[in-house]
Amino acid sequence: MRKYLVSVVLIIALFACKDDKTSGDDKQTEASGFYAAYGKLKLPFSVTDTSIIDVADTSTISYPIFTKFIPDTIFNHPFGKDRKLTIHPIGKIEQKGKETYLVTLVKSKSRSAIYLSVIDKDKFTTSMPLAISNEDEIVHSAAIDKKLTIVINDEWTIKNDIYYERTIYAYNNVGIFTVVLTETNKERNTETAILNPLDTFPKKYKYSGDYANGSKKVLFIRDGQRPDEYRFFVHFTNENQDDPCGGELKGQFKMVSDKAGVYNGNGDPCVLDLSFSGNEVRVKETGSCGNYRGIRCFFNDTYTKKKEPKTSAKKKV
Repeated sequence: MRKYLVSVVLIIALFACKDDKTSGDDKQTEASGFYAAYGKLKLPFSVTDTSIIDVADTSTISYPIFTKFIPDTIFNHPFGKDRKLTIHPIGKIEQKGKETYLVTLVKSKSRSAIYLSVIDKDKFTTSMPLAISNEDEIVHSAAIDKKLTIVINDEWTIKNDIYYERTIYAYNNVGIFTVVLTETNKERNTETAILNPLDTFPKKYKYSGDYANGSKKVLFIRDGQRPDEYRFFVHFTNENQDDPCGGELKGQFKMVSDKAGVYNGNGDPCVLDLSFSGNEVRVKETGSCGNYRGIRCFFNDTYTKKKEPKTSAKKKV
């Protein structure tokens, strides 16, 4: 009986060792299969928010496999907590002896996004969204050139005039994408009309509406998908014409109490606190939002809600 038990233990140990070896082989096979799913990406590469789904074929990577190599926190913007996603490999950019760039299309039922992720020395280092499907009137586009410069561009039209904002990024040896240059042809004066990219969204919720602090500082708030969520767009320019500084940011904030909301950048360190009191809202930058403003100014101000224009009542016949 004792000999039988010893034999059983040895057999179990043998299979355990074999399983461990197979597990290691499986990991190597998984990694090879994961990277092989991304074909070589031809540069220059470009995409717009209206053509996102056209840049990938029907091949997919399963969520469990993808998240073994790239953390699912990259999905926080714009998908929030939604993890019912379809993942399509678009392509990879390999550099001999250097980092590898992966371009991936991710889709939920209602949204799509393209991410640029960096693998350096077989480890994930950083990721950024290149393009996100939007329902506003701004054309959002992104491009990667042969020098691996990333350009994010927004373009819109006001009274037949074309305006743009362009931000250029580059990956650095610290392992992050940094802003190299920002360009815009927006006029920054009191006569310039500030485009409201959320104008088509409803404003039935308690705090939805248009807020302002003079002619150069505006905050537009519109209904989100749920009563405790709001879409917003904030734009400001300081009054010092000799040393102009400003910024703008579009996103969604969530109410954390009856009179307080928080915007969290989901992937970057930008955090804004919004405090509501009467017809005013105070915006305070509690995280680092330097990617969305000048270095000498902050998203700290108080905005007053504008009165809704009165609609003329129809006379009874």
